Amino acid sequence: MTPPAPGSAALTPLSRRTLLAASVAAVALPASAQEAWSPTSPVRIIVPSPPGEVADLLMRMLAERLQPALGQPVVVENRPGAGGTVGMEYAANQPADGTAAVMGGKWPTTIAPSLHPHLGYDPLRDMTPIALIASVPQLFVVNKDFPVNAIGELVARARANPGAIFYASPGNGTTQHLNMELFASMTGVQLTHVPYRGSGPALADLIAGQVSLMSDTLAALTGPVRGGQLRAIAVTSAERSPFFPDVPTVAEQHVPGYASVDWIGLLGPRDLPDPIAARFEQEVARILRQAQIRQRLAEAAFTPSFLDRRAFADFIASETTTWREVVQKAGVRLD
Repeated sequence: MTPPAPGSAALTPLSRRTLLAASVAAVALPASAQEAWSPTSPVRIIVPSPPGEVADLLMRMLAERLQPALGQPVVVENRPGAGGTVGMEYAANQPADGTAAVMGGKWPTTIAPSLHPHLGYDPLRDMTPIALIASVPQLFVVNKDFPVNAIGELVARARANPGAIFYASPGNGTTQHLNMELFASMTGVQLTHVPYRGSGPALADLIAGQVSLMSDTLAALTGPVRGGQLRAIAVTSAERSPFFPDVPTVAEQHVPGYASVDWIGLLGPRDLPDPIAARFEQEVARILRQAQIRQRLAEAAFTPSFLDRRAFADFIASETTTWREVVQKAGVRLD
């Protein structure tokens, strides 16, 4: 998977063709490969977020279904802190024997390395990709009284008034912030960033009209958009979201190649033997075909987006390159 070129590219889109090819490759493993490894002791899935969050609940469902397949207890171990980097560093230092895996996400896996010069792990060096599990886009939304209804109108207004459009985010270096910086870079417009301490106050000021624009998660925005307080003008994924099918993508509104999704996946420590990674990958692919899992993902606004371990490794490398370029070009610094 070729990383995007500086200044013109976007995140690697999770296209239907890519996902289908990866899925076929995963389920076509011969029986000998499926039987090559089984754990002989309990397995931990390290979740770098607090108990009760959506990602944690999804990992608990995964663990519950992995247990009978692997023949050993599979438990979730929460290691929250510092945007997920605490848990990722802990996981990177676990034995590479199949007794520990970690739930990776976009920020601690592909963005944090560009923002933390002394991060205690390098995801490309210290982690073994196993499988991408699911993805979820964000929405570009505007205040209901802001006279913009589409990306083309936003670009035209921003070019006519450089720096005069203020957009909110939950803080410097967040995915919401970087989504807008990627957009500004690809369109050549100048927007003014207003960082808040969390999505709550940012959304409150957006609804009140103190700022005009924001990118945020479907979970945060579904209520205000459905309630008419905010207007969705674009979805950040390469394809339209099944949860907002009438909202066009950024890319189809004259910004070709723009694509950005949040995601969750499974990774192991560095030097995890390939037969172990293959077995976990195979079981994740099988579980993602279950109707109950797909329904639970949908309830959380996630779309099953399986990639096998090799395609997932390429995806991580491509995203890391993209976000490094965005961070460097925009001069992003953490608070």
